[in-house]
Amino acid sequence: MLFPYSATNRPAESPAARRRAYGLLLALLALSLLTALLTRGTFDSGDSIYHYQYARYAFRHPLNFLESWSKPVVVALMAGPAQLGLRGVMVLQCLLVAASAGLAYRAARRLQLPWPWLAIVACYAAPDYFLIQFSGLTEPTFSLLLIAAVALALEDRPVWAAAVASWLPMARSEGFLLLGVFGLYLLVRRQWRALPWLGLGFVCYGLIGLLVYQDFFWVLTRNAYPLYNLNYAYAHHGGKTPWQFIIGLADAIGWVQFGLFWLGIIGLGLGVVRARKQWAAGRLSGELLLVYGNLVVFIGAHTVFWLLGIFGSLGLLRVLCCVVPLLVLVVVRGVALLAALARTEQQRRYVRWALLAAVVWFPFSGSRVGLRWQRDFGQAPDQQVLDAAARWVATQPRPPRIIYSHPYAATALHLDPFALDRQRFAAVPDTVWPLTAGTLIVWDDWFAPVEDKTTFDQLRQNPRLRLRWQQALPRNPRKPAADSTWVAIFEHL
Repeated sequence: MLFPYSATNRPAESPAARRRAYGLLLALLALSLLTALLTRGTFDSGDSIYHYQYARYAFRHPLNFLESWSKPVVVALMAGPAQLGLRGVMVLQCLLVAASAGLAYRAARRLQLPWPWLAIVACYAAPDYFLIQFSGLTEPTFSLLLIAAVALALEDRPVWAAAVASWLPMARSEGFLLLGVFGLYLLVRRQWRALPWLGLGFVCYGLIGLLVYQDFFWVLTRNAYPLYNLNYAYAHHGGKTPWQFIIGLADAIGWVQFGLFWLGIIGLGLGVVRARKQWAAGRLSGELLLVYGNLVVFIGAHTVFWLLGIFGSLGLLRVLCCVVPLLVLVVVRGVALLAALARTEQQRRYVRWALLAAVVWFPFSGSRVGLRWQRDFGQAPDQQVLDAAARWVATQPRPPRIIYSHPYAATALHLDPFALDRQRFAAVPDTVWPLTAGTLIVWDDWFAPVEDKTTFDQLRQNPRLRLRWQQALPRNPRKPAADSTWVAIFEHL
């Protein structure tokens, strides 16, 4: 039988095997921590830096702890490490990913998958999930809460599972949708006492919001993602495909795991056909709802948001990192499917080792969706130019004010992005509130025109502004003629 789901079909993993699995996890965590010390990459220069800054200045600006966009749970976790700089946040992210990989292993054991430790390797061999450790993004926190809730549910601890899942909406907004999946699971399992615990996170932050905002429902009323966000309308003109996030799974986990994932889906179908009664009840219905159900809802929701252009969706594939610990469980089942085709246990072992080698090899294969040192671990060109701009500013007389749009500019210039007296580009053409002479305007070619609707030509044609400095670098050093990132500094006369 290809899929022996019965609990009596597979012997329990030995303590020695568990020790080896956790030893492997510690080794991979050490590799991540070493990379965190060496890398100059930040995954991206926008949201990654914004989230870090919200945490970095949270103690100076306590309302950052209750900000819808930055996500209160994420800020609470990052605020302490962020005082050590972005590398302090990276260390925290490494720990979160390690915990997620460990919980994926526990879930694989509970599902009685052969070689459950493959889930650990698969997590670290997923290119985007490995890289997102070196950022300030919210995905690692969300992925940990999600796999922790799933693992607890599979271990027949429904109250704890519901309590952990309740914090998902405070880590990312998709959590509201996944609460419905957990609620359905608890209803199917008739775990009535666990259902109220799904509201724990909302109630806790609601009570805090009642004190601060006088609004118990502030998480909803102050939602940072309105149905339609006109700031990102540019992203929804043509080129949209319903397969954006389906094909995008290859970016998150690599092409080898992508193929094994679909084999795991086939394994699900065969398992349902062969063991319908077992799928109808018990922990195996948990796999269907908690693993596959959450994946369908998460990927399906993002597909709808992208196609309809709602909730500020930009079609960013990095959001799939939220569900990588669930994806690898399907990948491991795909490995089990291929190995089960072999006739002997020795042959099955060879198949698993060959697939393991392929999974580990792929990130270093040179593929576009694999890992590349300069692109992924070198400093981003826009950050390099902004560092150069900051060095130039340091050689000038201290300006009375600096106006900027790019989030990394605040970090490079050692400015508080949440300062009460911060002015944005809207103040540049404002004659009612004129700028002080000597004010510097740091213009970049992305955030300034897109976020602040200010083009270079507008500044260049302003007689009250003088261009003092500019520099550009290719976004891709391997294709210098393709595209460049550009920063210019103007002085207000």
